Amino acid sequence: MAEIIEIKNDGKGKLWEPVIGEETSHLLRSKGFENADGTRNEAGERIVDETYRIMQSCCNPNADRDSETGIVIGYVQSGKTLSFTTLTALARDNNFQIVIIIAGTSVNLVNQSTERLKRDLRLDIRYDRKWTPLMNPHSVEDQELIETALDQWTDPTFNKERCRTILITVMKNGSHLRNLTNVFNSLSLAHVPTLIIDDEGDQASLNTKAKHAAKEGIAYEDMISEDEVSTIYRRLTDLRSKFPLHTFLQYTATPQANLFINIMDRLSPNFIKLLTPGSDYIGGLQFFIENPDLIVEIPLKDIPPPDEPLQEPPESLRRALQIFYLGVAAGEILKDQRNRSMLIHPSRLQGEHNIYFRWANAIKESWRRTLSGSDDQDKKDLLQEFQGAYNELEPTAGPYLPPFKALSEYDLVHAIQYTPIVEVNARRGKTPHIPWQDTYSWILVGGQSMDRGFTVEGLTVTYMPRDLGIANVDTILQRARFFGYKRSYLGYCRVYLPNMTIEAFKAIVEHEEDVRERLLDFDLENKSLNKWDREAVLDLMLNLTRPNVLYDSIDKERFGDEWVRINAPHDTESLISSNRMALNEFLRSREKSFRMDKGNPKRTDAQKHLVAELPLADCLEGLLNKLKYTRDSDSATYSSLRGLIKQYIKQYPNESCALYLMSVQNIDKWESRERSLDKNDQILNLFQGRNPRTGTAIYPGDAEIKTKGKLSIQVHLLDITDTSYKEVPTLAIWVPEHIGKDIVRQTDNSL
Repeated sequence: MAEIIEIKNDGKGKLWEPVIGEETSHLLRSKGFENADGTRNEAGERIVDETYRIMQSCCNPNADRDSETGIVIGYVQSGKTLSFTTLTALARDNNFQIVIIIAGTSVNLVNQSTERLKRDLRLDIRYDRKWTPLMNPHSVEDQELIETALDQWTDPTFNKERCRTILITVMKNGSHLRNLTNVFNSLSLAHVPTLIIDDEGDQASLNTKAKHAAKEGIAYEDMISEDEVSTIYRRLTDLRSKFPLHTFLQYTATPQANLFINIMDRLSPNFIKLLTPGSDYIGGLQFFIENPDLIVEIPLKDIPPPDEPLQEPPESLRRALQIFYLGVAAGEILKDQRNRSMLIHPSRLQGEHNIYFRWANAIKESWRRTLSGSDDQDKKDLLQEFQGAYNELEPTAGPYLPPFKALSEYDLVHAIQYTPIVEVNARRGKTPHIPWQDTYSWILVGGQSMDRGFTVEGLTVTYMPRDLGIANVDTILQRARFFGYKRSYLGYCRVYLPNMTIEAFKAIVEHEEDVRERLLDFDLENKSLNKWDREAVLDLMLNLTRPNVLYDSIDKERFGDEWVRINAPHDTESLISSNRMALNEFLRSREKSFRMDKGNPKRTDAQKHLVAELPLADCLEGLLNKLKYTRDSDSATYSSLRGLIKQYIKQYPNESCALYLMSVQNIDKWESRERSLDKNDQILNLFQGRNPRTGTAIYPGDAEIKTKGKLSIQVHLLDITDTSYKEVPTLAIWVPEHIGKDIVRQTDNSL
């Protein structure tokens, strides 16, 4: 029986009511998320709710014409494929006639996605003929199959339950995408609801010539020629142009590029949906923040400089292998059925893969011989090494770790001897397929081939001495194959990284959670993503994404342990009066909260100030959000600061701040300070300096007027000399280190 979930519109975006029908239910049942009576477990309810909300934001299949571009953001290794597979089933339930999955940039990934869809939708074991699956269609025969299926939908005498949905998987490749577009050239596609899913939508899809066009002064909407847009981008936009009624959905765990491209871009998403991983998921937050004992620093001496390769295996690699083999032996004793694997990811260069591959094999053979030999000193020494590794593993593996004696007698030798070591790259022609079912444990050595879309089954130990490169957030995050559903064996996991990479991942976790927090309202309230302020917390050591896809400039700014000043409060004359009124209104009801600040009794009246400790949330909403400043440099910084304060208040809602009224002893008799303008038409020397400049200070200077440990706001009222600007309110805000963050923002984005 079809199920309708009702969600109120509340006027916050166009919503329609998809039907959850048999196709979706059968999929959930086959995956163990739904019972025969239609009841679902907690994971099933989450999947249905999120998939339903995604479909709601897609085009209504009953519309005449419409196009939507959305982005669905998950975490690395969190199950995005299950989401879009369920969405594909839901599309069938709601009479979408075509579903296209753009399934990766390699043959392996396309095959992997195609087989996954066939398995999850049970296409090889069912005979109801509700789907017509095609991979990389290009021929006249493919075109005829599609045309016949579409004719069924328009035939009023044909039972709609028997109509077939075209399910296409296509490689993200210029030739394959062009062939697919050509297949649709002569077909009538009016009133054909179509869902296009771009898996790993941040990879290869975006216009890699955007930055060049910006430098050439080409307006974004004019970038249409082959010389101005990249090939796959052009192929995707050509494909989309064939469908009057369609939704283009970008699925990714690394959305930095998609979110910061120009909003006039044809692939810029106008809606956002966030995926929530299941309770067994372990990602960056769990590894780097909640369980730092699982992260092991690779010493500098074990990291080869580019021009000086190591001559022998580093000690940290040996230790990582020992930790892994102990985990394998423990799993065998405990009769664990899932795989256990280790990933060695030394570099993007295949030559270095081969070095580590040979080292791992040499270590394996040496240990096998030593442990299989007689009870001599070499064996005792090696077992002592393994005992040290066992002692490191025990605190996290805990009661599930068998005694060392049980591991060391037989199972450790078997774990070493029967664990295959595979070099995973295309050095011998193509990336090898890993037959996970053939053996319990594996060691994989590789790089780029395992960066994206490659699942390492049962990964427990990762050894990655690779440097940050150009430190792009999305690139680094895609290397985190060690994320995934592994809570049940988390204690056996270890991630070996250089110190700089560990710090980068910690910063990326903060960035990732900040982005999701900023996007949450746009998801839950169905807001247009065009209204989202393109900014986020990002450590200055990192870059957001590859610059060639970004048409607009990206600015970085540091907030923390410094003053933020409004330099041109007079820039828009009409706002001077409204800012003054907003300030007076805020102070009127809080007058009794102010007192004279402490200081030397010899200071002048201009050096005496009123101060109040007020709720930070109150000052943000009642004062900072009401004052407007329009000079570009002021506006961008001021907006970012207010956003930072807003995020901080969500964590610490009861935090207070200090509000200083400068050169004021009585709010009703606030006399302005005089300040002049510099050659850039900005306030010259807002702060009064120290008095005297040397010796015992009567007045420490305005820069020292703040409250330790609290965000401090100075309000200045200025008469600007040689102008008609009088009683101009302006601000200086001290941001303490514990509140401060590095901010990245897009400055030139336009509607």
